Amino acid sequence: MHSLADVADDPRCGGKARGLAKLIAAGQPVPPGIVIDSRAFASFVGPLTIDGTSTEPNHDLSHRLFAGATVPPALLDEVRRHVAAPLLAVRSSATIEDAAAGAGAGLFSSKTAVAQDQLAGAILFVWQSALSAAVAAYARRRDAAVEIAVIVQPFIEGEPITVYTRPPGAPAADEVLVQRGSSLERISRISAQWMVCLALRAEAAIGATDGADVEMIQPPDGGPLTIVQARPIIHPTKARRMPMPAPLLAALVADGRKWTWDVTHNPDPLSVAQAELVERVERAGVAPFSLRSCSGYLYSAALDSAMAITLPENITDDDLEVRVTDIEQRLASALGLLHHPEFGWHSATEDRPGLDEAVARYVAFYKIWTNELSPLIGAARRRVAHHDVATIERPSSIEGLLKRAAVGELTIVEVLKHVGDLAPAWDVAVPTYSENPRLILEAVSRARALLAPHLSPLETTEIRPQRSFSAKRGAAQDAASTLSASLIADLAERDDQWFARAQFFVRSRLMFRGIELGLEKDDVYWLPFDELIAGIDADTARRRAAGARAAMARAAQWDPPLVVHGGIASDATRDPSARELRGVAGGVGRAVGRVVRYASLASAVMAKPGDVIVARAITPALAVMVIGCAAIVSETGGLLDHGAAMARELGIPCVVGCTDAWRVLEDGALVEVDGDAGVVRMR
Repeated sequence: MHSLADVADDPRCGGKARGLAKLIAAGQPVPPGIVIDSRAFASFVGPLTIDGTSTEPNHDLSHRLFAGATVPPALLDEVRRHVAAPLLAVRSSATIEDAAAGAGAGLFSSKTAVAQDQLAGAILFVWQSALSAAVAAYARRRDAAVEIAVIVQPFIEGEPITVYTRPPGAPAADEVLVQRGSSLERISRISAQWMVCLALRAEAAIGATDGADVEMIQPPDGGPLTIVQARPIIHPTKARRMPMPAPLLAALVADGRKWTWDVTHNPDPLSVAQAELVERVERAGVAPFSLRSCSGYLYSAALDSAMAITLPENITDDDLEVRVTDIEQRLASALGLLHHPEFGWHSATEDRPGLDEAVARYVAFYKIWTNELSPLIGAARRRVAHHDVATIERPSSIEGLLKRAAVGELTIVEVLKHVGDLAPAWDVAVPTYSENPRLILEAVSRARALLAPHLSPLETTEIRPQRSFSAKRGAAQDAASTLSASLIADLAERDDQWFARAQFFVRSRLMFRGIELGLEKDDVYWLPFDELIAGIDADTARRRAAGARAAMARAAQWDPPLVVHGGIASDATRDPSARELRGVAGGVGRAVGRVVRYASLASAVMAKPGDVIVARAITPALAVMVIGCAAIVSETGGLLDHGAAMARELGIPCVVGCTDAWRVLEDGALVEVDGDAGVVRMR
């Protein structure tokens, strides 16, 4: 145990404690205290690494270690001897927070107004926060082990105030931001206000050349301000995308039709293999639209000849189920799949078609899927109120399956039976969840660690995402419709799962062909089909695959236009008719994607690159859980809150304080999130 004033150079005491020690040395108003360094935590739980050996599943480890745990009485006596105040503040000080490399804002727990007889519980509470799934994910991103110290100080009652000595994203700006509750004030750095002067002194004391995030307490009697935390500001790091070079759009411009970027499904450039599939489908002319890969970005244009599907006015759930099941059987036949009651749809062991035959089957599947199944489900969906479909519990969705696994209703094997063919992106180059089950394991661990106390088993006891789903007619149903929202929601999941099966069918054939040719892992997905069918030596394949990956990496830095029409490329920022929601600019630039609403953290278990997460509030845990999403929009929160700060550190565009966003924005809607302007534009 150490005096807080003496730990400025001791890494075992964590970033927060070291920052406070520097403030004390500079004569700043910091309450005295002590630090229980990370060795005490290590002796209690053992070392925590980032390779999953000690931190997965975090929830199980946490409960095993802390069930009935006690803090050594000698340690408690020593703390009380040095900090005798009747009420205490017990704060985290982890090695991966409050540093120039990363702040980890809000990930670790602290307790204030702690009575002396509650000290042991507060220390355990801080230690236990280091075992959360969010912390494990953040530590892996930082490539750092988790160590945590505990600060104990006298509790100072009063109003919390957050001061940023530089605006987020503008480390050279001459402006100080002060947040008190929901109020945000911008003040010049040359202001004589004591609050500003104190924050600038803290900035200098900790050497935060790009600005400091300083948390203060204003006592209710108007007494002097007290600093309880100071750390470097982590400015947004997401690289700004460059406009797509005009020559690359020439073919779309010359075509004259309205081409739309499929950002909702493919926000990133396609692999060579996926682009080849797009070309084969387009060449066959089997889809009710045109497809084109433009430097890897997928664009589509409607065909005048496309026919809409109409449904009888009196169609029932059973009628629709019969029609869908018939189509599903023909989809399976096109791919050559069989159904097993335990393992679901699969290829026969002896069925090993060559790559050319596999692609031909994919095209045959695509014709049925895109002309019959998807339009049928779309027509049925239009019969039911969108809000009902968007908000109903969907037991066959990934979210529903993971929730059920988190509360022990399903095993991981059962989850993978239903979603194993899906992948984080719609690209045959991306491994499926059955190939990389750790993604599902981690998602369930996240849900269990953060949400198990709040989850209850779903009422639905049967999942049928692949075969006859007996939909229950209930409250979530349009009175004018003969179809139930529950069936429509389930059919949407089945639609995705069928496409995923076709994708995996081709992926598995490519995998076998790569083995036959002796190619290195994954190179096969970055080579043209004709070369793979004819044969290619491993050295040539390696060089060409490396070149294709490099081309995709360059394309990933571009910002493609959402629409190319009539010789003009445009995006949402130039659309004067776009509806807008305004909030507080959280920063990190602009992103376009599809809305995925999270009613609570219970949904924060799987996010894809094109998802725009819309939530009631951004918490640090939510921001970590959705690493890789396109953007985050929150109905509540402020610019300097921990959730927004974490989103900026992770490079996720965000808009906070966006009133009614969760209510107004619908799942699947295409939106543009401008984190710099604080605007969400609906497409």
